[in-house]
Amino acid sequence: MPVHRLIIIGGKGGVGRTTVAVALGLALARRGHRTLVAHVRARPPLAELYGCERIDEEIRAVGPDLWAVNMDPQASIREMGLLVLRFRALYHLVLENRLVRSFLRAVPALEEYSMVGKAWYHTTEQRSDGRARFQTVIFDGPATGHLVSMLRIPQVILDAVPEGPLTGDARRARELLADPERTAMWLVTLAEEMAVSEAADLHRAARDELQLRVDRLLVNALYPADLTQSAALDQVLRQATPSAESGLDLALRATRLLRERRAINDHYLKELAQRLPLRRTELPMLFAPRFDRAALEPLVTLLGAALEAPQAPAPAVPA
Repeated sequence: MPVHRLIIIGGKGGVGRTTVAVALGLALARRGHRTLVAHVRARPPLAELYGCERIDEEIRAVGPDLWAVNMDPQASIREMGLLVLRFRALYHLVLENRLVRSFLRAVPALEEYSMVGKAWYHTTEQRSDGRARFQTVIFDGPATGHLVSMLRIPQVILDAVPEGPLTGDARRARELLADPERTAMWLVTLAEEMAVSEAADLHRAARDELQLRVDRLLVNALYPADLTQSAALDQVLRQATPSAESGLDLALRATRLLRERRAINDHYLKELAQRLPLRRTELPMLFAPRFDRAALEPLVTLLGAALEAPQAPAPAVPA
């Protein structure tokens, strides 16, 4: 089961990136793979998905072989400052200075770079026995446009900043992102018009501009297919005489709505096959009264199966 050191979860806002990131972390951890899920300012109910009290800027163990952090820009800048300056006293003298802090807030993209840098750093951490602290870091980034801008920053620093400690880390982060053996994006989408269009845009930007491997397409929140594949149900829907008093009218309308949504899904699944010829995993819409760790089990199972599939060969780097 070869797994990348860094897996970037990308996609349009609202497609379920964070849910997928948590489920993928659980699937890896259950295989004994030490995994950190690094969220970028994820919103509640993040802790509920993990089944714990809180997820914040501190790395927390949330299960066997599984850790999580919800990265905060200021905390990430503080960590980056300590790594660059090496000594806590020097850090407080420099980066805790009021004037310096005002200057840093004015530096474009510093907050974003601090979170990319934090994710890179955790791929390099080692334990006292010399083994990697985390075998894989899952980077649950922001939505498409913001993610692309964030992943550009290491190269921007290399192009614009004089050689020094910051450029050294940026170079290593850029090398990690561009290495198809160590890094891959898992692209999350819905089988809907806007999400498919944005997924195609992100795939193009990742491949051509960022030179980033896109390893798998995850089509999330699919409505059940069996409702559209039953001749017996077709006959019932044609012949049924709804009765508001019996509740049958509500059931029939709900069934028709589900069939219509699945028909839309099927249309865009075909479009995805044409526009994004990637290895694909289809994930169901979750119908659950409470969106917690137990509700994620169907996704954990399917993503676990995806991890067991043979790894695709690394793509050629664009000229």
